[in-house]
Amino acid sequence: MGTDLERLVNQIGRLSTGQRRLLFRQLKALGLIEAEELLSDRNPLNIALSVSAQNFERSKRQIASGPVKPRPPEPADRPQKPDRRSPDSGNQAASSAGQMSEMQPPAPSPQEETPIDPIQIVFDGGSRGNPGEGYGSFALDWPGYPREIVQLNFGDNVTNNEAEYDTLIAALEAVRDRMKVQLIDPGSAILSIWGDSLLVCNQVRGEWGCKEPRLQVRLEKVRALLSGFGECELNHHPREKSVEILGH
Repeated sequence: MGTDLERLVNQIGRLSTGQRRLLFRQLKALGLIEAEELLSDRNPLNIALSVSAQNFERSKRQIASGPVKPRPPEPADRPQKPDRRSPDSGNQAASSAGQMSEMQPPAPSPQEETPIDPIQIVFDGGSRGNPGEGYGSFALDWPGYPREIVQLNFGDNVTNNEAEYDTLIAALEAVRDRMKVQLIDPGSAILSIWGDSLLVCNQVRGEWGCKEPRLQVRLEKVRALLSGFGECELNHHPREKSVEILGH
């Protein structure tokens, strides 16, 4: 008897929802099953028929109303900004953990730290004497952080154009090294680069040729660095813009 009953249950388990509904209606009509045990036809989406433990557990699962979108990550070394969508979310999290103080958010993963907006670089270099004492500076606008300005000194016997190239190289290396420290793939970054050196901009973009050996070495270095990033855009702007941002 037990074996026959198990076989019958297994056969019922193979029926579709519509077939089960029809079967129970027939059983009800024959008086073989009570009304309160029937599958309700009024709300079939919320009540599931189960003939095995596995189906019963599946019927209790709830479907989320929609996909959950993760919040944009905050810089790891800066204060966490309040969640504008849910002002009380921090208090709720602290309460659930049994803590009264504000909880520190978990450290974001490397992929979440990848800047979505372009990383902007403004560079300018020169020399006192041409050739002479080389100098340069670059501004780094990393999304979500205040602007950083770095000043450089390249020593003696440096031309203006060499200082321009050396400054751009230093800026690109700074961005690359910073991303590596944060375990970010430089290939995921977008760079927007600005400078007032028409020679550097046009040579790097391949619009002008480069015959000076000392500049050729620097040009190859710049192109090698740029190839390590995802997208790069090199733009020329007036001299006044460099002075406004960098002070020289």
